[in-house]
Amino acid sequence: MIWLRRILIEMWAMVVFAAIIGFLGPFGTYMDGDFAARTGRWWMQLMGAYVLVRPSILLWRTVAIATALPLRPMVCSGVFLSSFPLALLWSWSADAFFHSLNGFAGILPFAILSAIGVLIVTVWAQRVDDQLGHAFVRKDAEGASHHPIENLARQPNAEALPLPEQEDSPRLLRRLAPGFHGPVVALQSEDHYVRVHGASGSELVLMRLRDAIAEMEGRPGEQVHRSWWIADGGIASVEADGRSRSVTLINGAVAPIARDSVSRLEHKGFLTGQSA
Repeated sequence: MIWLRRILIEMWAMVVFAAIIGFLGPFGTYMDGDFAARTGRWWMQLMGAYVLVRPSILLWRTVAIATALPLRPMVCSGVFLSSFPLALLWSWSADAFFHSLNGFAGILPFAILSAIGVLIVTVWAQRVDDQLGHAFVRKDAEGASHHPIENLARQPNAEALPLPEQEDSPRLLRRLAPGFHGPVVALQSEDHYVRVHGASGSELVLMRLRDAIAEMEGRPGEQVHRSWWIADGGIASVEADGRSRSVTLINGAVAPIARDSVSRLEHKGFLTGQSA
């Protein structure tokens, strides 16, 4: 549901982007039909850029997280590289539309600008989606506070569920559904969300990883990667591949270990006795 909302926001932004360029009519396209026709043609061309560049953003973001490399430089480099096959594709398929750009060499600068435009649209859509997510969270929180008894009664076997206000529970659990299968095994950063892993399931919470770790209120665990925090006892096995390490959690999820954290974790004994 979160990704569907993000895609719809990005599609709407691409229509607005195409309308602006269609209105301006750059590169000799102002005389190629009326405003609606120009907007339609630019939208098709920009969607070609979106289809190629958007997966590239996701790919390089995943690579950056998996390798603990800087996220923004990796994503920007990937977007720049994706503009070359985009320019090649346009030079083959849209020569008539870009007739004033003189083939691949002329189209390449525009392809780079289009790729950057897709990146800007993606970043903007993420911020809008975050704002919507905050609004939904506030609405749900207000509804729960106004009708606490009614909300509890709606849950099956409500009398058997642990109350979220238990003093011995970390504050983070109060953000989760009453049916969350605790205890918390690990925390995983996903964009501006945190996936809270339990013993047999997970739940997304709109917050930063460092704030989620703080709301674990000192429960034993270690941050093993820029995107992962794992609780003591949450590791089922450790796999080694040369200098790289990864762990399998007790719920079956797999988490990477940052290379610069391996010696620290081994020194603390966090990985001791878990090797496969």
